[in-house]
Amino acid sequence: MSDSSPARPAVRRRAATRERLLDAAREVLAREGIQGASVEHICDQAGFTRGAFYSNFGSKDDLVLALLDQERERMFTALRAAADPASYEGLDVVEAFGVMIDRFLLMQPQDREWFLVNAEFQLRGVRDDAVGRAFVEAWRQVRADFEDFMSTVLQTLRLRLTVSVSHAATILMGTYESALREALIEDRPIDLGLLKGTLPLLLLTVTEPAV
Repeated sequence: MSDSSPARPAVRRRAATRERLLDAAREVLAREGIQGASVEHICDQAGFTRGAFYSNFGSKDDLVLALLDQERERMFTALRAAADPASYEGLDVVEAFGVMIDRFLLMQPQDREWFLVNAEFQLRGVRDDAVGRAFVEAWRQVRADFEDFMSTVLQTLRLRLTVSVSHAATILMGTYESALREALIEDRPIDLGLLKGTLPLLLLTVTEPAV
């Protein structure tokens, strides 16, 4: 089938509609929460009819979970790009992690909207409904992906962990999330100095040179 086929523009339009619905859902969920957000509000935000919504998603829950998948992929795309070995070649561990943090925050800037949506997902996970259980499974995959990513970076830096990779991931992710939460609550930029001064040192306390 050639690029001039009538099917090509239709596929692109469908993809663009889906993207606009996901962007609209992000805004509405941050403003109203998962429970309060309705299909009608999401459609109004996107400028589409309910027909357009249901031609792309079977239900609001389907859209919510698609949004979770999209944001997870965005985060790991930014992480992988930030940890490109070419960007920190020849640097010591502290300098290397400083470069990675700078690059990650440039590619994945402070995001109040997604923080609110993610908090909604966490509440659903605690409540253990259908969306919550799907979130828990997705979060487990995020953790596993992050642990694999961290192990690869440490191997590149010729370090090995002296604690379990799960414990190390909890330390690093928890420190970042705490710094982000405080910044958003206090309506200020995230404390880059804190992250660049703390995360590498935390990592050094749980690693040793690989032999």
